[in-house]
Amino acid sequence: MLLETYQHRPFIKQTGDILTTARFREMPRDLNWPKELYAYDWLRTQYQQRRFPLNTQHALIWAWPQLPVGLPAVEQTDRRVAMVHLWLDVPDEIVLSMNFQAWCLILIGASLDHDQALVDSWQRLFDEAWLVAHDFASADNWDRQVVLPYVKRDWIKRVKYLRGNR
Repeated sequence: MLLETYQHRPFIKQTGDILTTARFREMPRDLNWPKELYAYDWLRTQYQQRRFPLNTQHALIWAWPQLPVGLPAVEQTDRRVAMVHLWLDVPDEIVLSMNFQAWCLILIGASLDHDQALVDSWQRLFDEAWLVAHDFASADNWDRQVVLPYVKRDWIKRVKYLRGNR
């Protein structure tokens, strides 16, 4: 699967073949946002149930399907933060794909299906046909995002070093 991700520059400077992000970067835990914390923990559980066990010290890495050629990527970062834009070719079996709009509702603790209990309704996040039928998603990939547990160096096809323009 061709993906793009934005990471802090130290991500690419790690030694070794496997690149990871520390768990504390997954979510700003010091902000005390209980709904968001619960949603991230729920997503980690879903990843483990649908893919394989995660290292408790590592965050999930967020990525998006590669944009078609000619469409501008959003590369607005804080000037004080050095980032990298990575283009990856990742094995499908390592990613967990979901709908962006539905994930945003889960983040605020909302139900996706009022006919089901709150957390049970969140399973719909991975049901593309249901999401399209209920206007959460379109049939194309524009609203997709994925998580993966790590990046192997040989998956990286292109790197662009960024410095914010704000």
